Amino acid sequence: MPGTLSLLRTGVPRFAAGSLLNSPASAVPQQQQIRTIRHDLRLPEDFPQPWPYKEKSFTRLNAVFDRTQARFNENAKLIVVEGNLGSGKSKVAKEMADTLGFHFIPDFRVEELLVDRYGNDFRDYYHLFPKSFRIPTYDMFYKNPADDNTARMSERCFVSRFDQYLNALAHILNTGQGVVLERSPFSDFVFTNAMRAKDYIGIEYFKHYYFVRKRTMPQIPFWPHAVVYIDTPVEKCLENIKQRGNSDQIATLDSKFLSVIRDSYKDSLREYRRHSKILSYDWTKPGDTDTIIEDLERLDLDFFEWHSGDVLEEWYTTVDEVGWAGWRRYVTEKMHAHSRSFGGLRIHEVSELYINPRDEGHFVNVLINEVYKSRFTPGFNKHLGDDPMSGATIWRRAQGLPEPWFDYWYHEHWLHQMMPHEVQFDPHGRDSYDLDYLHHGH
Repeated sequence: MPGTLSLLRTGVPRFAAGSLLNSPASAVPQQQQIRTIRHDLRLPEDFPQPWPYKEKSFTRLNAVFDRTQARFNENAKLIVVEGNLGSGKSKVAKEMADTLGFHFIPDFRVEELLVDRYGNDFRDYYHLFPKSFRIPTYDMFYKNPADDNTARMSERCFVSRFDQYLNALAHILNTGQGVVLERSPFSDFVFTNAMRAKDYIGIEYFKHYYFVRKRTMPQIPFWPHAVVYIDTPVEKCLENIKQRGNSDQIATLDSKFLSVIRDSYKDSLREYRRHSKILSYDWTKPGDTDTIIEDLERLDLDFFEWHSGDVLEEWYTTVDEVGWAGWRRYVTEKMHAHSRSFGGLRIHEVSELYINPRDEGHFVNVLINEVYKSRFTPGFNKHLGDDPMSGATIWRRAQGLPEPWFDYWYHEHWLHQMMPHEVQFDPHGRDSYDLDYLHHGH
């Protein structure tokens, strides 16, 4: 099938549907002709400097003076590394990024959302938060996987992987540096399937998840150039997980859970294969990352033929500077992508995601009175840290934070959207904050 390369070499067997190069020797001439990713790439001295997109964002005015296509080079590629829990993919992904000189983005973890810019750890205030706002970390999930908050954790992971993927695209288009990304929103559903199979989430949320996924995927403009799949047997994954010594993790991530992930990855790779080049490796016995790099260097990622299918099509549809500047703004600002994907969702119709308005009001009052001791959201509290407080100069449509860049919507940006009745009528939380609210049986 289009986009698949499968090689057989002593020591590291590889399997993927598609054409098969039976002899290592047959790959040698190809390696000399195709060098679209290079571990030894040296950029010319006049190569544009990275654009500071996190500090300045990227506006229409910026596009006039800073061109996007000038940063395209052999290594301006997005590689996604996939694999089961305990497969060893994290080590592979990091080694690949180090060897290629790519920017490495590890798999998203919920913990990244729970510590704010001032160093406040929300977990320290969980005893004051209503249960619906005690978003579990993975360790908390392992202790009680069937809790209602598992669905909330799943939802936030999916939205954050969406952000993470746009971050990867923004980095490539603003700097020209390639990215190795561990997992992506495209494959996030493998965990949702496993959680449903174990009855950790209900059918109501399960259906909602796939509705949101169907709405979200078209808002991602580019698929990965290449996907590296680390195919580790379930028994080996279980062995690796047991070596970590976390008894709760061992109990939750059992054979059934990992088997559903493995089987779901078949559907994920089938979907990837329509758009990306695939490299799949049998990792029963861990192989050599250098071999993966050699295989990547053999892939032709700089050529697209309209009659050959959809592989790499998105990267070749845009041909002029105006079009690339538009996509660069889209993935850097992220607001349009977010509103089109998640705006207007009726999460109140999903019982596991439903939040009582009184709980939301209490949560905001805890932020005002206990966490920030201020009625202002993160970024606007000089008494807590070096907040820029940039005033009118930072205004932009649908932008709440004082700086233009947000890494994850659920890190701080979501707090700007919370306007419960208590806050509207009592913005300082002086009269409506009830310390004993959680003990009233609400």
